[in-house]
Parts: sequence; C-alpha cells; structure tokens
Amino acid sequence: MAKNLQYIAQLLCLFMVIFHGNSHALESSVQLHKVDQETSFGYSLSIGDEFFQQKAFNWQVSYHRFEHVTIADLDDISDVWDKAGFEFSLQTIDLALGYRYYPRSYDKLINSLMFELQLGASVNLSEHKLVFRPDFDRDDIFFAKQGDINPVLSFSLQKSFSKNSAMHIGFKHYPSFSDFGSISTLFIGFNYRFGRQIGY
Repeated sequence: MAKNLQYIAQLLCLFMVIFHGNSHALESSVQLHKVDQETSFGYSLSIGDEFFQQKAFNWQVSYHRFEHVTIADLDDISDVWDKAGFEFSLQTIDLALGYRYYPRSYDKLINSLMFELQLGASVNLSEHKLVFRPDFDRDDIFFAKQGDINPVLSFSLQKSFSKNSAMHIGFKHYPSFSDFGSISTLFIGFNYRFGRQIGY
C-alpha cells in the first residue's frame, strides 16, 4: 500500500514539474458530485493550468471522493451479495488533459461562457474487497485494487464572473471503474484563478 502511494506521489510530482515552467495563473476548483446511484454523492478538489500559454489547452490534477458507491452487476456473482447492498467509498487522483472552447459574440452573456472537454486517467487510491471468514474456503474477492488506472472523461459549461472566478456545471464519466462498472456523475463547482495572468 505504501509503495503504491509513493509511486502515485512520484507520478504527480513529475507531472507538476513538467508543466511548472510554463505556468501563469493556476486554476483551483472545488466540485460537488451527484453519482448516478440513489444514495451516492461526492466531492473533488482540483488544480490546473494552461499548456504553453495556449488558452484552449490545459491540464488538471484532481482528488475525488465518492461515498456509498455500489458494484454494478453484482448479481452475476451472487444474488445474496447483490441484495446485501454493499457500499464503498472511492478515492481517486485524476490526471486530465482538456480542450476549451470560448464562443465569440457581441452578447455579454455568451462571451462569459466556456465549454470544456477533458480526457484522462483515474488512479484508484483505495482497495475494495470482500474478506471471508477463516473457516470459509474461498479467496478474498477484489473489486478494485489500489493503483488501478481507469479512463475518465468529462464535459462542462463554465460561466465567468471575473478574470479570476467562475462557476461551472458538468458531467463526468468513468466508462469502466475496475469491477464497479461504469460510474457517472453530474457536478457543480466553483473555479478561482490565482497568480500572474498573461493574455487575459
């Protein structure tokens, strides 16, 4: 476990060092998520910046935590387990690259909007398994292991209030999160940019 966390930390540090030299104004973000399951919800904290002074292209590193997530298609393994309603807390670090589109218009409202598409990889930080009693002759079943990497994509609409602040709403999708199956969320969030800003 500690070895996996050390590997993930090194990966994040490398990612940050690569893009630090071209950093202008880091953008922080906080989001609240409603997962596509009845009682599941979550939040995320993110930081990102532009690629090489290109306003349309950016990178983002984010921490996500989702609560009360159930496993899709658990009835394929056991009807009893499916009816038991096992719930888990998922924690991930997501690394994403994004493309932003800024519509141009004489209308002030349209000029304050931005559409963003992000593609990336999600690194699972926690281990999820069923542990059986010592007298039960069956190996533990893993649904997600620490260090699992899964694809993730998101789409969002952002409304700017100033050069530094904005709100956004969007959709995030994990097509296949280990054995949990697909997970989708609707989210709302707040962005704040800090540091020196060039080209705004």
